[in-house]
Amino acid sequence: MTIERHLIQKEYYETLLSEENLSNPIMALGEALLEEQKQEVYELSFIRFSQGEIYFHNKDFEAAIYKWENVNGELELWAKKNIGDAYYELGLLSIAEEMYTAIDSESSTLTAEVGLKLFSLYKEQQNSERSYEVIKNLVSFQPSYPNVTLLAREFYEEQSDWKSAVELAVDEAIRTESLKWFDTLKKYVDKGYTKSFAPDYFYQVLITFYKVDQLHFKQLVCALWKSYVGQDSHLAWVKTINNIFLNVEVGLYEYWQEISRLYEETYVELINGQYTMRDLHDVVPHLLANWLKVTSQARSLFPSAAILAWNEQFTSSIASPALQEAERLIFESSSDIDGLTYFLELGENITKWGRHHGLEVGYKFNWLASSFADLKTKYVMVAGAMQSDKASIVNAVLNEHIAGGNNVPILVFHDEEFKVNQRSSKEMNTSTEWHSFSKLKEVSEADTCLEVRVPNRFLQDQHYGLIDIPGFHGQMDEAEYMFEYLPIADGLLFVLDANQPFTEKERDMLLLVKKQAPELPIHFVLNKVNALEDEREMERFIEETSAYIHADFPKASILPYASVYELDERGSIARFMKENFHFTSLQNNRERRISSLLTFIRKTLSDLLKQRAEQESGYVQAIHWNEDMLVRVNGFINTLEDKESEAVHELVNVYQGIKDQMKQALTKNLPKLLRECSSMLNEESDFRRIHLELNKKMNEKIQEYIEKDLLPEFRASLHDWMKQCNDHFTDMQSYIEDMGNSFNEMYEKERFMLQCDFKVLDDWKRDINRMTTRMQLEEENIFLRVNPAQILLKSAGKIFGSFSQNKTMLYNQYKKYIENEEYEDVTASVLNKFFLQFDLFEKSLEVDIHLFFEPPIQELHGAVEESHETIERSKNALNEMKESLTVYSDPLSVFQLRLRQYEIMLQAEESVTYEEIKSTSVDHSESYS
Repeated sequence: MTIERHLIQKEYYETLLSEENLSNPIMALGEALLEEQKQEVYELSFIRFSQGEIYFHNKDFEAAIYKWENVNGELELWAKKNIGDAYYELGLLSIAEEMYTAIDSESSTLTAEVGLKLFSLYKEQQNSERSYEVIKNLVSFQPSYPNVTLLAREFYEEQSDWKSAVELAVDEAIRTESLKWFDTLKKYVDKGYTKSFAPDYFYQVLITFYKVDQLHFKQLVCALWKSYVGQDSHLAWVKTINNIFLNVEVGLYEYWQEISRLYEETYVELINGQYTMRDLHDVVPHLLANWLKVTSQARSLFPSAAILAWNEQFTSSIASPALQEAERLIFESSSDIDGLTYFLELGENITKWGRHHGLEVGYKFNWLASSFADLKTKYVMVAGAMQSDKASIVNAVLNEHIAGGNNVPILVFHDEEFKVNQRSSKEMNTSTEWHSFSKLKEVSEADTCLEVRVPNRFLQDQHYGLIDIPGFHGQMDEAEYMFEYLPIADGLLFVLDANQPFTEKERDMLLLVKKQAPELPIHFVLNKVNALEDEREMERFIEETSAYIHADFPKASILPYASVYELDERGSIARFMKENFHFTSLQNNRERRISSLLTFIRKTLSDLLKQRAEQESGYVQAIHWNEDMLVRVNGFINTLEDKESEAVHELVNVYQGIKDQMKQALTKNLPKLLRECSSMLNEESDFRRIHLELNKKMNEKIQEYIEKDLLPEFRASLHDWMKQCNDHFTDMQSYIEDMGNSFNEMYEKERFMLQCDFKVLDDWKRDINRMTTRMQLEEENIFLRVNPAQILLKSAGKIFGSFSQNKTMLYNQYKKYIENEEYEDVTASVLNKFFLQFDLFEKSLEVDIHLFFEPPIQELHGAVEESHETIERSKNALNEMKESLTVYSDPLSVFQLRLRQYEIMLQAEESVTYEEIKSTSVDHSESYS
């Protein structure tokens, strides 16, 4: 045992005593102390240090402390450490801490022992901060010291400090290359404690374990891989593991089978449309190369196809060795991937993505895609020109009047009860009523089809589903439905008109069908042969027509049919279909359906690209159209506001003219009427009260004039003015309606009503009738005024009125006054009183005219606001489309990639060359562009 080990265990005394003295060390050390003191030069520290150890072991801590306090020299620091231990045992932790922290030694062993003691002390004090400080310092500088990393691991686990625990496990695994630390690290990974770490943190430890033990390396890789699935750091992990496998060699493929499976799962997840191509470009090429690297030859079809598909879409992105290996292995391997399941899942992903981006992929797409998976049902498409009376063939087969008059495809299946489903990309409507079916057949929306389920023995027995395509006139664009549903068809029954059999347009159309679906059985019904009455002529005609058809379709069968006997000949059509549209083997049918589903999904992707372009074009058109409408509508608003100002000026001026004319008449006639009141005077009048009588008579005269002369004339003039206003407003409404109709044509809907508020005229009419029907003015003070002339006359009348000789003089004076007075004040007062309400009415005219124009102007302002909102919304949508171009284009690229890679897998199983496989890629890329 080394001296340091004796010091650690407090057994230094054993180095001073012989074996026989160890039985009684206290006595032996006491004698040694006495002997040492007898020396001329003596050193007692070693003996006292040893005595302290003996006292410590015997729990006499105070005696031990006393001895160690008197130790000097090389053991002094160990003595201080032991003093700290004694205080620790006595429970005096603070003093013990002071002793430990006062030690500053160059001895790594002493430093480590002090650190361990301090760690235990701080744990007992529950001082986590100081415990962390001490243990991390020990791990950093003396990780190899016994129990340091073990204590650290236990402490971190107690504290649930998994970050520190993981870091310790990684560092120790790299340092020691010990499988014990591998087990610890894997346990942390399995429990999810490593998820917060950047994946590249484990690069070095993985490389270390690859060198030490590949089995443990594989286990740790799998554990880490699974822990990062679904995390934000998943891509970073894939980059890390890619870097590792690019720099290591692999041996037995079966050994890496689980790694290969994880690569496959990761690749499938990465190409589900959720990641941008920028992210994938940094990851997928190396992922594919490594996937192929760890996969056995027998199972390398999928990674090989993925490599070739990726390289076709992103040229030169795959390293040459991996590409060459994929080209070699593609024809020497197989895959257990179910094609139908693969494509149905792809279709579901496309549907979810399309809905999220507001594209028309939905109910109809899902239903058609699921139809491919129904291998038991054989879909027979029935098509033909409009004049061929195709509906009679369908109805004869079904023994039901279902076909005919339909503008959209009808798909007929057997079911126990009648039901019709109207399907489109946006919705599905269900009905169980025949009368509803008749109405639904008339629907002409291009995106719609009808699924009819009806009890039918023939369909049930033969497992048939009929696809009735609307009749067409032979034009290629009219056959759009036929080509849309062609991928799900297992056979095509084409109906010809015996009067014009197999026209050039029908031939061209069917040759295109043959090009798109070369394996599709095509057979013909020659309808209306009853038009040929001569039997020999009919036979010759049928032979000639058959020969013409067989020149292009040598395997086709032709059934002559007379539609007028459809019920009698129903059996012949049924037999014809059974003989010609029979099932192939289930495997062959599956392969053909997979091929058709591939074509169907490719067309869907092409349509999505078109929809995206149409969306963008729609936003651009909406911006331009609304900007144009803004100019037009704002111009119309300005015109209406100008016309409003003109109406105010014109109508108010006319009203003012009428009112001024009435004022002039009143100003002219009122003084004249008052002067005429002098006729009521005579020499016999009672001049003491004559001023009162005159005042009353003059007011009566004024009231009579207003009611009998002024108001009737005013009323007539205002009625004429009202007629003028009505004519003006009517003309204005007509003009506004014409403009509104023009705008509605531009908007292609009844956007504008533009009705002015004619209630204004009703209000004016009511007010004018009220003001001109009767007016009772307050009595004017005409002869009761306080002015010199009236005061003299009234005073003279009172004084001299009782004397008859003075009446002549009073009569002359009153008469002279009445006939010569101007009556300006009275006239002004009457004017003010009479025209007060007319003046108020005039002031409201401008507001009322504005109210008349307000509804259409407000409606136009609403259109302006709507256009502004549409422009802003469209610009924002365009900006989002440009900013998120990758959000749209990247998933489509991924969908195309997935489609292409499985197509390569299908073609590889047909034992063709890779050059032939690559040639098909060019055709598809052109269709996408």
